[in-house]
Amino acid sequence: MTTIVSFIGVLFDGVAYGSLLFLISIGLSVTMGLMNFINLAHGAFAMLGGYAAVVAMSRLGIPFLPALAIAFAVSGAVGALLERVLYRRLYRAAHLDQVLFTIGLTLMSIATATYFFGPAQQPVRLPGFLTGQLHVLGVDLGTYRLFLIAMVVLATLALTFLVERTRFGAQVRASVDNQQASVGLGINVERVFSVTFALGSALAGL
Repeated sequence: MTTIVSFIGVLFDGVAYGSLLFLISIGLSVTMGLMNFINLAHGAFAMLGGYAAVVAMSRLGIPFLPALAIAFAVSGAVGALLERVLYRRLYRAAHLDQVLFTIGLTLMSIATATYFFGPAQQPVRLPGFLTGQLHVLGVDLGTYRLFLIAMVVLATLALTFLVERTRFGAQVRASVDNQQASVGLGINVERVFSVTFALGSALAGL
């Protein structure tokens, strides 16, 4: 019985950690899967969201959940700005050019973060309702890990609905398949790509 409980606990921890990685990769699937753009700087937006949340909580005294919303908004806004200024010029470039550019952007982002915040990890204080454990069928499950899993499920369902069931999702798919035909149908392809890239960046920051 002890072995089974230990196995379930380890399995749950693995699912929770995988959920964290999946939450970051959802945004990458938006830019790479929907826009066919190789953005190796995607992790920089995740880093930006993390620092935005840390600053909001530790220096501005903002609670955890509103800080997450701020991280989402900041990453999305910076993503939209960079898409308009830099990324837009590379949509039709070769994939090698996209890779080299985004690697360079990643290195610049790391250097900038290190300069302003230092190389040490930035602690995040979780609220009380996320620090405890739930006892389920003899297994202690961390509340924060359950929160991560729930976030991933909700984000996945929301993104699936957006892409498959909304007009904007249809515009994104049409713009990727045939930009000229989409423009002929009255779709603002540049705006669609800008919003899509901002969404992917915001999801990374979340």
